[in-house]
Amino acid sequence: MNKKMIIAAVISIGMMASSVSAGETEPDTVQTGVSNHVTTEMTDGVLTIRIDSAEKKDADSGFYWTTWRGDKGDSSAVEVITETDMEEGLAYAGSFRAIDNGDDTIRLVYTNGQYVKEYLDFNVLAEDGEIREITGGGQAFETKGEDLAPYLEGTWEETEGGTHFMEISLSDDGGLSFTISNSGGRDGNTVFYTMTAYYDAIREALVYWDGVEHQAAITDNETDTEAQEAAGEGGTGVFGIEMLPEDDAASDEPPALGITWLDNSFGNDDTNMFVKAEY
Repeated sequence: MNKKMIIAAVISIGMMASSVSAGETEPDTVQTGVSNHVTTEMTDGVLTIRIDSAEKKDADSGFYWTTWRGDKGDSSAVEVITETDMEEGLAYAGSFRAIDNGDDTIRLVYTNGQYVKEYLDFNVLAEDGEIREITGGGQAFETKGEDLAPYLEGTWEETEGGTHFMEISLSDDGGLSFTISNSGGRDGNTVFYTMTAYYDAIREALVYWDGVEHQAAITDNETDTEAQEAAGEGGTGVFGIEMLPEDDAASDEPPALGITWLDNSFGNDDTNMFVKAEY
């Protein structure tokens, strides 16, 4: 497998498929691709989904299963009746009912409230006040920092005349540590930013919520690290990973990667593009 295929596989979504008719009342196991810890049960047009406690992998770190509260577009044929992650032996149990006719997707996410580590999709058909069947579904698996580190670790430089440099390394908690600095300073000071980012399965990007702006004095062209002062904490932002266009479509060379940085802390939509530095 070449590098382009590996990178695509690392951040891809694995798909699953299942189908259960409304007349069945016995639980039907959904194949998730990694385990058989998810079951569905259809009774009188109400769909119940249960996730075994084996999938409660990071509860101690604040992760839990819940329905996705984000934008569903025009899909509104199904609503949750009740759900819990406190039932003994289960990581999640939720029941859903039809509120309109049409196709809809029930998405269950494994999150800590800051980012989604993985998710399960159940595509369903609703008719005449009942959920008739599960027509398919999908699963996004966790992408760890160690999965991305071989492709992202190192020094990156800003494009389009920018003067920022970005250093990426694997953090102790499984994320990726970023340090973004300017190539120069002003009035004897320089500013740099630090944050730890984690791959969000829904956004398909690295997100952070602990960004800190530091100011440091420059002495004899060297940064005085003892003088670092955090000018603000809790900055949020996103790092997008993309494959850059190839000059030669037939080339066997690995594709170049680009990273876009959007820091929401500044209240604007400006992005900075970085490519791997060549020395």
